[in-house]
Formats: sequence, C-alpha cells, structure tokens
Amino acid sequence: MHLRELTAFLLSLLIATSPVVAQRRRPVAAPVILERNIRAELGFLASDAMQGRGSGTGYERLAAEYIGAQFRQFGLEPAGDTDASGQATFVQRVSLAGQKFTEAPTLSLTIGNELKKWVFGKDFLVSFLRSPKVSGDLQVIDAEATPTKGAVALIKLPDNADAQKRQEIIRKARTARASGVLLLETEANKKTREGGTVRLPNLPTRLDSASDSPFASISLSNDAFDSISQMPAGSKVEFAGPTQATAESNTWNAVGVLRGSDPRAVKEVIMLSAHLDHLGVNENTPANGDAIFNGADDDASGCVAVLELARAIASGKRPRRTIYFVCFGSEERGGYGAQHFTAHSPVPLDQIVADVTFEMLGRPDAKVAANTLWLTGYERSTLGPALAKHGALLVADPHPEQNFFQRSDNYTLALRGVVAHTVSSFGLHTDYHRPSDEISKIDFPFMTRSINSMLAPIRWLSDSTFKPAWLPGQAPTR
Repeated sequence: MHLRELTAFLLSLLIATSPVVAQRRRPVAAPVILERNIRAELGFLASDAMQGRGSGTGYERLAAEYIGAQFRQFGLEPAGDTDASGQATFVQRVSLAGQKFTEAPTLSLTIGNELKKWVFGKDFLVSFLRSPKVSGDLQVIDAEATPTKGAVALIKLPDNADAQKRQEIIRKARTARASGVLLLETEANKKTREGGTVRLPNLPTRLDSASDSPFASISLSNDAFDSISQMPAGSKVEFAGPTQATAESNTWNAVGVLRGSDPRAVKEVIMLSAHLDHLGVNENTPANGDAIFNGADDDASGCVAVLELARAIASGKRPRRTIYFVCFGSEERGGYGAQHFTAHSPVPLDQIVADVTFEMLGRPDAKVAANTLWLTGYERSTLGPALAKHGALLVADPHPEQNFFQRSDNYTLALRGVVAHTVSSFGLHTDYHRPSDEISKIDFPFMTRSINSMLAPIRWLSDSTFKPAWLPGQAPTR
C-alpha cells in the first residue's frame, strides 16, 4: 500500500470511529420501561389462572411470590420474612383472625315492644360486610342525601341507578360513618336469592390487634324494602347472626429494597407501593356468568408500575436515598397488609421521606389532559407540585367527591404522618370491582407512557435532599 493510500485509509478509519460519527450511527435509545414487559407482568397477574388474587387467599400469596421473584431478578435486597434456613425472603406473612356465620343471619327492626325479622337468603342478601353485627337507628332518605353517623340508612334509589351509582352511595355512607345501608335489590340479586343456593355471607378477616368499624350493605327484596320503608324513623335496626372462630389465615406483602449509595442519605427512605390483591371469585355468580374478578386495572396495573420502576431504577446508577418497593396484601378487605407493614415498619416512620402509591393506571381519564395522571390529595402537601416541576405529568385529582385520597393504602401511612399520596388515572369506568375489569380493557401504550413519565421524577426525588411536607391544616387525622 502506498503512503498516500495508507494515509487515506487511516483518515477514513479515524473519521468512522470518531465520537461524533459513532454517536450519529448509534440507534436511538428505546424507552427504559417497555410495553412488552408491562404486558407480560400484567398478563400474568390479571389472568384467569390467578383467580382474581382474592385477599388472603393462596392466589394472593402466589402474586406476592411472583412479585418477590421479579424483585430478586432486578437485584433488590429481600425485606420480607426469614425462611427456615435463616435466609431473608421477599415475602412477608401477615397473620389474620377469622370467623364465620354458623347460621343464616337475620335483619331485625324493633318498634316499641314489637320485633320484626327478615332472613338472609329469603328476604335479603349482603353485598358488603365489615363485622358480624351491625346496629343503628333507621333513617329513610333519598339517594342524594347523606346518612347520619351511626344510622342504618334505607336509601331510595332512582329508577336508572346503575352499579356505579350504588357503589357511590355505599362509599358516601361509609365516609359519613353510617352503620349500614339498605338498598332495593337488583335483578341479578333477585335471581341469586331466588336460585335457592345462596351461601352464608363471608365475614372479613382482620389483624389480631385491629377491630373494624361495623358496616353492612344489604340488598332487600321488594317486599322487605317496602315494609321497612314504612317503619318510623329512629326504629332500632340490627343485623346479626351466630358465629364461630375459624382457623388463622394470612395475607401477604412483597417487599424489596434498593439500598441508598450515600452514607448520609441511606437512612432516608422513598416508598413506591401498590396493592396486589383483588376480589377473587364470586361464588354466587350464575353458572353462565363470569365469576372471576381479574382486577387488571385494580390493581395489577399499580403492581406493574412498581415492578417496572424497580427494574429501571435498579439497572441504573444507585440512588442516594434508599427505596422500598412494596406490594401490599388485603387492601380490598381493609388494608391489612399496609396496616401491618406500617405498625412494624422496617425503618422509623419519620425516616420515610414520602410514599407514592400507584393504583389504577391502566386507562386514561377523560377529565384530564391526554397522557396525564393525577395525584390524590395534590393540594395537601408539597410532594405533587415538586414532582410536577421535575417532569411528572401530574395534576390534582379531578374527582374530589370520590374521596380517593382516603381509599388507598397511602392513607394508612398518611395517618401516621408520612407524606403519602396515590398516583392514578381512574376515570370512574364501569368495570370497577366487576368481572369485566380484564386485560382486554387495558390501554397498554398509555400505561407504558404513564409509567415512563414517572421515572425521572422518582429518580430525582431519590437523589435529592428535598423533603415534602404537609401544608398547614392538611395532614389527615383520624
């Protein structure tokens, strides 16, 4: 090779391998959080094989074990229980006390010395129950009225009231701390009741150290509804039945930790959380109906957000602060997983800088701008505005009347002083708490963009010295 040719060859090689040219030839980086991973994880958690991940069931434990296995794959440290060999695991078992009815409960009403009774399965069904005994003064109101604290409210629904309207009324009654609601049964309730194969109501389990506020939602037959609606206001109403204790049961949390890199900041903790349980299988569903409450949006989508943020953050430079990635059990039955975790926190609660809970991110909300998420209690603390300033597409909750701030596991932590909020995009779709909340309804491109949009702000929070605070008078109290 001649000197001129050698010089030309070396020059072309230098140009070809220069940083500028190499950068131009390098393919554009794909998003860190990929749709295919979201589809894979959500596809498992919300599949029929998981039988709705019922609170406190073996399927809930399976979900916790799966999430824990993913945490291990991402390189997180285990922060669950210790196994028989003394090794830490990613799964935390929470003991629950249980009880069951031994006979059909009754609904009774006392007027002076007169006692009237209605029998479960014959005259009414139970759609929601917090304790084996509920009592209060009868209150007869319209759907727009608010029940009185401690009352059992018979609520006259409009003719066009759908399942979502009924759920809103029940939530409003619980928020008002009524003891119970009595509603006219739906056609589906009537078919179930008249089918003659109704099972006794399930009583919720509870933490050994906890006691739930009594509450029941009861669906009355037409005759029972008409009869009770004619009774004097203030009549004593009681729902009760004989019970016995059952064997101890459990719920399950999945917990992984990414330890902070800065010795001065390692004790400061950011929590990213969701709940892994849903409603399981409805044993009273007719044979030709879908009995599995898959919970694709509620809250497999939130679990996947926690998983994918764990995958992305653990694969990069280790953050200054420690991050706990937690998926709680039994949120649907009373938030028992979160209550146990908070009561036995692995770190002092005053070291938890913030908790960001993810719930129902699988579909866009038409009440906010496209590709936008919202934060419950946005106006209560400095966390939401700070995350938004650093790129999070977060706005205030557009559904304040729904009290969403109080309806996720974040609230358990918030009551103990931790700045804790929930990120969501729930647009009040009619598949909420129904078997139709399935994978086919998930908007995967939206969900992928949504989780990606939270990555940089969460990384900023975990690397910064910023500590969010409740605004004056906005910290929740019991």
